[in-house]
Amino acid sequence: MPRMKTDSSHLIKVSLSLFRNKGYKRTSMADIGRASGLLKGSIYHHFANKEHLLVEVIGHVIELFEDEVFAPALRTDVGAKERLGAMVDAVESYYIEHRVCALVHLWPDALQESKEAREIIQRFFLRWQSVMADLLVARYGNEEAQRLSADALAKIEGAVIWLQIVGDEETLRRCCDSVRNLL
Repeated sequence: MPRMKTDSSHLIKVSLSLFRNKGYKRTSMADIGRASGLLKGSIYHHFANKEHLLVEVIGHVIELFEDEVFAPALRTDVGAKERLGAMVDAVESYYIEHRVCALVHLWPDALQESKEAREIIQRFFLRWQSVMADLLVARYGNEEAQRLSADALAKIEGAVIWLQIVGDEETLRRCCDSVRNLL
């Protein structure tokens, strides 16, 4: 296979795909090199080590969520019900397409391998809860909005795990409908 010049964003996307499919620990830098068309040593030109690459992959997933999932929820030109619906639509589409939550999938390895990655993932889910709670607070009050948003995220993530294991999209769709119906 001819070697090609690639940039760090390509390596992040390749690594995300491998991490989703094989897991972080079972993906070697050599695997990433083969999938990207680079020699293993060339990857170190872009990333100091595998942990740094993990942190960058997590940042990439979070950026996708910021742009595709959180942005519709943060709009100010439409009401909370429409923003919640748009956010849930984006989540549902993302998970049906990818069939796995990369950050939940990476969590066990991050827990063991990288304090930085672990903290970034925790902040991400707390931010997601906060964004959703902000949409619910006018109807339910702060405490109940926080509880409902945590429950909603737990249901969605559980449905994603069910989707990954069993292949059942309908459970995820029902969970998403229940979240939409909070407003």
